Amino acid sequence: MLLLQVLIVTSTWSYGYSQITLLQTPLSVTRPVSKSARMSCKISGFDFNSNYIHWYRQSPGAAPERILYVRLASVTMDTGFDSKRFEAVNDDSTSTSNLRVHQLTREDAATYYCAAWDTSSGIKYFGTGTKLVVSDIQAKFDSTKIQVLPPSTEQDGKVSYMCLIQDFYPNVIKVTWEVDKKNVEENAVHEEIWDPDTNQQLYSMSSWLTVDKNSNKNYRCKYQHESKEGSRPIESPDTSVVSQTTESCINKPENGTTLSTDITDSFMHRTAYLIYIVLLLKSTTYYVIVLFFIYRMQSPIKHRGKKP
Repeated sequence: MLLLQVLIVTSTWSYGYSQITLLQTPLSVTRPVSKSARMSCKISGFDFNSNYIHWYRQSPGAAPERILYVRLASVTMDTGFDSKRFEAVNDDSTSTSNLRVHQLTREDAATYYCAAWDTSSGIKYFGTGTKLVVSDIQAKFDSTKIQVLPPSTEQDGKVSYMCLIQDFYPNVIKVTWEVDKKNVEENAVHEEIWDPDTNQQLYSMSSWLTVDKNSNKNYRCKYQHESKEGSRPIESPDTSVVSQTTESCINKPENGTTLSTDITDSFMHRTAYLIYIVLLLKSTTYYVIVLFFIYRMQSPIKHRGKKP
């Protein structure tokens, strides 16, 4: 696993005056058994037609294994993979390699990586990865279940905003913070994705952004999921929770009615603050435990050399 992480780091590399990049889309693909899945890898920074493009599969708990490699219209399959099920097609006009997996089985559930073999330097560059989820559950993302809460506490001249995202599937999501379309990830902390213990297998997560209390910038929580992507501004503490999304991800019902009610919004707001408090208590508990162990470790040192 460590080896793969090292290889992925080389997905962007300065080579001469160009930068080799391999960008895979989408983040995840969710399909049921016996259906087909498609993923793409856009490559820039080197001669797409003169180099080999590889596709790898990494199953959970296993090492990456190469499926095939392609150059121009020639595809070479590795041993153990069926050419009828795994198909690679390169689009020279967009410098994009497309992988299709047909007749899906449960064993196909894995993370797939594209790789570019630069023959001039002898270096292989890996893409960002696409997770294939083989499930009867359809991908879901409810933009009305997103909240970016205003800060409620202040410490050392800093305040923290929380972006709470609930009820999405699968558990593959990318969340970032930005201001004026610029990334501010250096001040962000992302909590682990958690399962709310429901039969629907829906996931939730939270992300925190810590900034100076006097900052008047308009921070936004940006999200990217298989089903939807967009961003959400910080909600005003003087108004009720209102579902807001960017124009690219607004869903309007055909009958013209709104998707949320005051009751739903009020419940979501209370739930978000409850989670906010729980996370703060958890952090405080960890702090107390660490102080306790530090005290226990220092006590023998203080008594060292004293007679019983």
